[in-house]
Amino acid sequence: MSAVNEVANKWYEEFFQGMSLELWRRAIPIEQTEQEVAFLLETLSAPRGSKLLDVPCGNGRLSLPLSLMEYKVTAIDFSKTFIEQGKESARAHKTKIDYIQGDMRKLTLAQEFDGAFCMGNSFGYFDRSGTNEFLHAIGQCLKSKARLVIDSAMIAECFLVNGGEKEWLQVGDMYMLIENQYNCKSSTVTTTYTYIQDNKKEVRTATHWIYTAGELCDMLAAAGFSVLEMLSSTDLEAPEPFTLGAEKLILVAERS
Repeated sequence: MSAVNEVANKWYEEFFQGMSLELWRRAIPIEQTEQEVAFLLETLSAPRGSKLLDVPCGNGRLSLPLSLMEYKVTAIDFSKTFIEQGKESARAHKTKIDYIQGDMRKLTLAQEFDGAFCMGNSFGYFDRSGTNEFLHAIGQCLKSKARLVIDSAMIAECFLVNGGEKEWLQVGDMYMLIENQYNCKSSTVTTTYTYIQDNKKEVRTATHWIYTAGELCDMLAAAGFSVLEMLSSTDLEAPEPFTLGAEKLILVAERS
């Protein structure tokens, strides 16, 4: 296994902790969550009471409101901290969400889900083999004609146009420095995140594989999906098709 593979295959095991989790909680406004929930409800075409799969789920930002709307949600993430936060939030809201800590490439759930989603820019964690494994695993969990929504800014048509080498972001009293290094041979971007708050600093490193939209469509087809729609946002009032230079890709696929 190459050095890039060794690092990239393990980065997410240590990334989601400390300041990175705190900034993630703060960075996404409630308005974005509400818009994404509305988009999922419209796009997945699943009636209340349907079984939905959130993978990876993070701290349950989307799972919780869907559960409160009487959907039966199963939520999977590798991060133990995220899973514990999700469980605590579900208990506080007196709702049931089936949280599972595990590898999203190795789902062993029954083929009973009415829809699934991979949101929060969580696509591209794996090389082609791992990504194919992930998409096949999701496909095996979905009923025929069930839909999958993928949200990612790490698609080539997005990242290679918009991604800079260095960027500072501020969320409240937290600062984050993003530094990207792109490897043309492996089509990967290694990003170093430096978090600063109250004179404290933490550094995390992540690696994403950058796929073209066409490559993603091909991998979905190989996993038994048909691509229905490619959009650039979750705004139902002003839907825009995905084009070169879009900030992100919102892809809707259907299980055959």
